[in-house]
Amino acid sequence: MHVDHLTLACLRDRLDALLGARVQRIVLPDERSVGLELYAGERFQLLLSANAQHPRALVVPHKLRRGVQTATPLLQLLRKWVGGGRLVNVTQPPWERILTLHFEGEAGPCRLVAELIGRYSNLILVSGRGDVLEAVKHIGPDINRYRVTLPAHPYEPPPQPPGRRPPTEVTAQEWAGMLSSVEGDRPLHRVLTSQLFGVSPTAAREVAARTVGDPEAEAREAPPAGVAAALAEVFAPLEEGTWAPHLALDDEGTVMAFAPYKLHQFENVEPVATISRAMWRYFEERLATDAYAAARRRVEKLVEDARSSTKHALGQVRRQKVDQEEVERLREAGELILAYQHRIQSGDDDVTVPGYEGEPRTIQLDPALTPVEDAQAYFRRYRKAQRAAKEIPARIRALQADLAYLEHLSADLRLAEDRPEIDAVHEALVDAGWAPKKPKQSSSGMAKRPRRFDLGDFPIFVGRNAPQNEQVTFDRGSPDDLWLHVRGLPGAHVIIKNGGRPVPEDVIERAAEIAAYYSAARDSDSANVDVTERRYVKRTAGSRPGLVTYRNESTLLVEPQPGP
Repeated sequence: MHVDHLTLACLRDRLDALLGARVQRIVLPDERSVGLELYAGERFQLLLSANAQHPRALVVPHKLRRGVQTATPLLQLLRKWVGGGRLVNVTQPPWERILTLHFEGEAGPCRLVAELIGRYSNLILVSGRGDVLEAVKHIGPDINRYRVTLPAHPYEPPPQPPGRRPPTEVTAQEWAGMLSSVEGDRPLHRVLTSQLFGVSPTAAREVAARTVGDPEAEAREAPPAGVAAALAEVFAPLEEGTWAPHLALDDEGTVMAFAPYKLHQFENVEPVATISRAMWRYFEERLATDAYAAARRRVEKLVEDARSSTKHALGQVRRQKVDQEEVERLREAGELILAYQHRIQSGDDDVTVPGYEGEPRTIQLDPALTPVEDAQAYFRRYRKAQRAAKEIPARIRALQADLAYLEHLSADLRLAEDRPEIDAVHEALVDAGWAPKKPKQSSSGMAKRPRRFDLGDFPIFVGRNAPQNEQVTFDRGSPDDLWLHVRGLPGAHVIIKNGGRPVPEDVIERAAEIAAYYSAARDSDSANVDVTERRYVKRTAGSRPGLVTYRNESTLLVEPQPGP
């Protein structure tokens, strides 16, 4: 949430000083990151990471180390197109969390596009013609049919959400109308993130703090002129270049947040020389505290291998899909051979006879077979094709369900907070036949217990992986309880236990925030969360644990927030 449009604009202005720098070295620190050593009188180490939990771009204070030992296709193409070349420009689309590095090298001009958009983050190498050369993450039409990111396909930038406006173009008078229409006690920062381009939760809370003095202030408390003025102030460095990177610290000195401006929403803030330094301190603490990084990477590799093999199998099965008209033509060929066998001479390669519609039809024959044997061969092919016509659609559905389940396991792994939760993902892979069982593998009871929060006198249960989702929904949930899940993405099943009582709107909204936080939308500015009664949630027939269908839902737009 802190690596937003303003943060990357601040970094972009800093990188302008490195234009003309030569790329001396390229490494892959991990499977989702690219490191570039740039020489411009001195060496600079630029890190770009499409890590779903911590997407970032910054100049780091140490030499970047190689983490991926093999020369992947991406690394080979980076060395060809970027290695030895010069950085000639750094651009950023309006209001986006995207940086594009433009290079000129011996192979020609190219771009390295860093899309730092939460779980959708990617690093994409693009040719001078605009075609994708390679990417950290391949996105095929089976994942996103509107925007394919695969080699030899044209690069398409991410679409902007509809219905939003640039933050500097809304006048005080327009804010007066917008704020007066806000219902209830909705916080100002949520109104800002839902109505404006380029405004992250961090920036939105900063505007609220500068306007009212409280980052959680309600929208109805905010003076329209104050909102317009605070937005203009926060976004002024885009035109003026007056960046002022700051860190926010807690009482123990731990970095809580960073921004390219002074943070009025926190009491304890500290200026830093560059936005890269601010990001380095913030991410260093978080990445260093992931004691389970190695275990997480091992299981992530298993998930990726399972996803790759399942996609390959799905492609093969789709290529085997049988045209029903062709199936019927096999049956008709056998019948016509029997009907007109008197026309067939020994050794004929084919025979032309009247078809069922009266049109001439030529049927291929095996010269070594009698007419009856030829007809039987066609009937055998017909029966085989008929079985395939029935079995292949079911097989396609099963493989598609497996891919959906793997997406859920991938999200479970990203959100895992301890070793038992990581092990639970591995166990799910073992149970599905995608991974070998570890020697002396033991299960922890902690990994099997859903998380519980109390919202007033309403307990809620949150599943943190696929088996827990199954438990929350079908073991803990009663038909009258409310069930919540982020729309269209993997994530937690959440149950609000109501004991037959009406659930207040503020409790439902807070539970929706938690459901969004424990989902693949955690790093997004906002997320749609569906709410329905548990009675309307059904297991998906024949699918893996935790996959469901539901109906009669309503949808809330919320900002992902952890539990109390």
